[in-house]
This record gives sequence, C-alpha cells and structure tokens, in this order.
Amino acid sequence: MKKNRLRLWTAGCAVLLLSSCLGDNGSINEDALSNCQIISFSLANDSIPELSALKFTIDQVNGRIFNKDSMPYGTVIDRKAVCTIGYDMGLSPSAVEVYQDVTKDSTYWNGTDSLDFSKFVRFRVYSYNGKFYKTYTASVNIHQQQPDSMTWELHSEQLAGKNIREQKVFASGDSYWMFVRNASGYELHTSLKTDLKSWQATALNGLSDRELLLSQMTKYAGTFYVPATDGSLYYSADGILWEAQAGAPDVRALPGVLDAGAKTGRPTVLTAVVREGDTWLFARMGEDGQWETGTAVPEAFPVAGFGNVSYELMYYPHLTAVAGKDRNGRLSNASWDTMDGLTWVRLTEENRSFYEEREGVMLTQYDKKLFLIGGIDASDHALKDIYRSEDKGITWNLADTLIVLPEDYRARGYASVLVDGEQFLLLFGGKERNGANMLEELWRGRINRLGFAE
Repeated sequence: MKKNRLRLWTAGCAVLLLSSCLGDNGSINEDALSNCQIISFSLANDSIPELSALKFTIDQVNGRIFNKDSMPYGTVIDRKAVCTIGYDMGLSPSAVEVYQDVTKDSTYWNGTDSLDFSKFVRFRVYSYNGKFYKTYTASVNIHQQQPDSMTWELHSEQLAGKNIREQKVFASGDSYWMFVRNASGYELHTSLKTDLKSWQATALNGLSDRELLLSQMTKYAGTFYVPATDGSLYYSADGILWEAQAGAPDVRALPGVLDAGAKTGRPTVLTAVVREGDTWLFARMGEDGQWETGTAVPEAFPVAGFGNVSYELMYYPHLTAVAGKDRNGRLSNASWDTMDGLTWVRLTEENRSFYEEREGVMLTQYDKKLFLIGGIDASDHALKDIYRSEDKGITWNLADTLIVLPEDYRARGYASVLVDGEQFLLLFGGKERNGANMLEELWRGRINRLGFAE
C-alpha cells in the first residue's frame, strides 16, 4: 500500500511539473523542450557546514557558477558535496554530463551522487528533447590570502635619482609630483600614476640660495606652500614658479592643512607655528591670505620631523601631528591635535610611552585607523616598525604579526606616504639616517581584504 501511494505521489508530481510546460492546446511548449539552463545551485556537506550557507551566482552569458563571497582563508574542501540544481522552465534535462577536474574524467550524473569541488566541476546540461546543451563551470572560491595580512612589494627602484637629499610627494590628477632637493637645487619630478618608474624633471624657479623645510611642503587651496629655515614662506600656484609671500609672519613650521568641517561653518585654513621675538605662537592663514595668531606653543610641540594627518570626526575637522623634534632639538613620541589651528592639545599622556621617540615618521589614515611607520631614533638609527591607533592618536599598538614590513625592506625615515585609489599604501624614498641621501625606492603595500572584490 505504501509503495502504491509513493508511485501515485510521484506520478502526480510529474503531471504537475509537465502541465507547467504545456501550451494552450495541451502540447508541450517547444521552448521548454529545448531549454537547458541552470537557474539555482547549492552545495551541502555535514562535515563542511559553511558550504550550505554559500550563495552562488550563475553567469548565464559565460557559463560560470561561483560564490562571490569567498570562503575564509584556510578553508579546505576535502569532502564530496551534495549538489542540488534547479533547471529552467520546470523540465529536467535529458542528461547531465559532469567533468570533475580533480579526477580528470567525465561521467553522466544521476543528480544525486556527491561531487568533488576541491577543484572545478563542469556540467554539460542537455535539453529535455536532447537537441541542445549548455555548459557551466562551477567552482567554490576560497580566499587565497590571509585577509588581515599586509602584502608588500618593491614597486620601483627608479625614482628621482641617487643623490636626492630631501623629497616630498603629492598626488595631482593622474600624476604624482615629487619635489626634490639635490646638488643642483630644487626640482619637480612627475610621473603618471599608471607608470611610477619614469619621471620627468623640471627645475624650480625663485628658490635659489634658499634652504627649505621640504618635508613640510603643503598644498592648500590649490597652492603649494613651503617654509624656509630663515622664517620666510614661499608659495607657488603651478609648483614651478615660486616667490616669498609678502606680509607673512616668521614661520617656523607648517603642521598642515585643517579642512572645513560639516558642522563648524569655519573655512579651511593653513596652520603654522610662528615666532614673534622670543615668543612662539600657533597661527593660521585663510584663503584670503590673512593671518591670525593663537595660543603660545608648548616647548614640547614638534616643529620638524613630525607626521601629520587631517580627518573629520563626528562632522568636525581635526589635524593631528605625531612624533618629531621640538624647537630645542629633543625628539618626541607624543600626539597633538587641533580643531581650529590656533589651539593645540596633547592627546597622549605625558607619563605614557607607546613607542620610542623619533623623527621623520610616516603617518597616514589607512583602514580606518592611523598608521605610524618607521622614523629615525635618537641614536640616528632608522626604524621599520608599524604602530596603529584606533582612537586617532590617543593610544598606539605595535603591529607585530600580520601587518609588518618585509625582511628586505630597509628601515628608514622621512619617506613620503600616500594611499592610492586601490587602497595601496605607497612609501616613496626615505633615508636610513639623518644626512644620508634618499633611497631610490617605491614600496607598495595593501591589507589583503582591502583588495578583495565586492
């Protein structure tokens, strides 16, 4: 009796399935007879529970079946999986030929036998009438890299030359601009972002016999600014023709640009440290070229060799300066922050030390954190450590496992650091000690998951 009921139920299902493909006159629709498309796909294995959670994409144009969200790094598909396939227009195919790459052989599949997806599996689906077929290649994507590791490469050993004393790099349109000081004076070297191995040099005008603090060159409101050691401030609209700004105060340092915030209503300003007689003051300049002075500069505030980064937090702008050398020549490991350019506060506690004092650090915002890289210590030794801050410079943690610089990366300070549109962190040049020439190297690194396709 049970067998008869099962037969009746199976026959009823077949009738229902077939009726969905019938035309108005009761004949089977020719499109259904010729169709051989897969419209759903899933895998399951009790020993690999993650398989059943995978969402597969079916690319009908290219005949690909794959999971867009790759399985975690280290996942091993070492068991055969039950494969469940749904076919278009309700009719099962007349045959399905399966090629398993792991075994290198083909067989006709009964729709129930488990298949080995440790490598790709190819399905050839024959239509109900046997006249047509369509081929699909199915694969299980697994991340081949540890997502939170950082992969580095030496991208170029052809930068601005072997006798560069100082440098500062900016992104400008489809190019990178590298300002350098060499034996001939100051030059601008440019390279397309798609190249970064061929650089064109142009001499700068208006800077002869001037000693600039080139590492503090800043771009503000479309104009380049750089302080000189004598306190004058030079500017250029095109990066080639330079002149001293008339009426500028005695500028001792340019901590950077403070961007406008969404809620403050204040404009973007160029921040500075200026000197009036024996008094050192914080100052800022607006886009109209007018200067304002603020509070006195603490002796411990860095005026050289610092790293700086601007960002917005809760709709308010911030500019942070980290490490560096104060006006008495002492190295620092502190973080400072301003929201207006006229008053700065120390973020790190004076009795806490997260890393050793240093100058020439590379500081940037990356992966929603602040990254501090390398620098040169009080013994004139270069460093290659990486510290990260998740609270915008208040505390710092050493990255000592997944996010480290490679063994063949030479420790350095005073490199230019930028982040490109593909989330690569770029380190241009740098030097192994004070007084040394810049290294002719461009290193490129990225946290693996930041490069994974969405």
